[in-house]
Amino acid sequence: MTNFDQRESSVAFVRGLCVLCILLFGAVGVPLQAQQQVQGPEGPLDALWRLKDSRTGRISSYDRTGGNTDWIVIPPGGTSTLAEIPGAGVIRRFYLASYAADRMRYRKAVLRMYWDGRQAPCVEVPLGDFFGSGLGTLRTFHSMVVDVNPGLRSSDFDGMVNYFPMPFQNGARITLENDGKVSDFRLWYHIDFEQYPNGVLPGDAGRLHAQWRRVPRTPVREGNPKNTTLGNPAAKNLTGANNFVILDAEGQGSYVGLFLTVDNIAGGWYGEGDDMIFVDGAKRATYPGTGHEEVFNSGCCPDAEFSGLYTGFYLIENRNGNFGGKNQMYRFFVNDPVRFHTAIRVTIEHGHANNFENDYTSTAFWYQKEPHKAFPPMPGARERQPGWPPAVAEALAKELKLREEMATMLKDGDVRISAPDRDRFQSLVKDCNRSFRELREQDYTAAVKEMETLTARYRR
Repeated sequence: MTNFDQRESSVAFVRGLCVLCILLFGAVGVPLQAQQQVQGPEGPLDALWRLKDSRTGRISSYDRTGGNTDWIVIPPGGTSTLAEIPGAGVIRRFYLASYAADRMRYRKAVLRMYWDGRQAPCVEVPLGDFFGSGLGTLRTFHSMVVDVNPGLRSSDFDGMVNYFPMPFQNGARITLENDGKVSDFRLWYHIDFEQYPNGVLPGDAGRLHAQWRRVPRTPVREGNPKNTTLGNPAAKNLTGANNFVILDAEGQGSYVGLFLTVDNIAGGWYGEGDDMIFVDGAKRATYPGTGHEEVFNSGCCPDAEFSGLYTGFYLIENRNGNFGGKNQMYRFFVNDPVRFHTAIRVTIEHGHANNFENDYTSTAFWYQKEPHKAFPPMPGARERQPGWPPAVAEALAKELKLREEMATMLKDGDVRISAPDRDRFQSLVKDCNRSFRELREQDYTAAVKEMETLTARYRR
């Protein structure tokens, strides 16, 4: 027998032995690594065909009579309980759409979530900010964790969804407070959840937390040049002093997400400021940054909108020049959660060494074991409102009053409004929806002015 024949005979023997082992032992305890080698790698959708003993369900705003009034109305100053779920489980999807004449409703209502019967909320965020939409001018974007999806193009009625898993061991409660006293505040929602039949979460399950913070005008130290892109090259900041604070938490957990809004009042590139994350009491940054854009994985000084699985600049207004006005961005730490064992402090400079005076707003998401450090007090509805140029702020207040006034006229029937004027008023509402969404200030204020002229014809 040649060497070649001997080698082929040996290979055939080994192959036969492997097949025999699989036939004899494959169903009775092949080690996991061997099983994976036999089965091959799993695909991202393989969890769908594996059957589990858990139960799934939904709580929603559906019409309990079987009709089509599939929304709830949260009265001005009132608080509504959106969901109470007993036992142990995980909320998998939270979908929401809201409607009211008040465009600022997304900041005038506060969403709270309570896990395991606790009295203090683990999530306390203005409604829109939980979905990255606190300004009232919604930008659609698509990510792995949060989506904002359009409705009718001429309407102010879009859909938002948050997929962060929200585990609980002894019940979950979700409330929404209309402390901004929004009138005729309608809410459509779905809360999809999974319950564990044995009533036990994994021992390492943290609880979702979310916290909102805002500084309407970030301070600049005396002597530091204000609102210049490069600032003072001699200025140094290694301790994070005077940084904007995004999160200050205690306990063991993982920092997993951020929505950040920068209203760049000063103008120019505001983002030379570094992010600095201090873990477990560190005096110098455990995660030292190199600039604002790097936090969100963009190129240098982004001036065009984008969104992706984990990061996005989904609103860049470029008001009065590049980077001016409102800027919204997100970062989800899905592949790279920031672990902490005793504490975490997440901060970012507002300009190099904090030399920019701007309006900063953040929503931080993290998981941790309870108890959590007390949240800062939630500001009142007035203090939560975004800043707007004077003409826009005046038009927002005026538009709301005009729409309420016209609705009253049409409802009472005491005033005969012509069909052409009725149609024109509705057309102006649509114009306001489009121009405000696109931050076309002059078009928005012009539409409100025409709305006022039309309404004045019918005042008595």
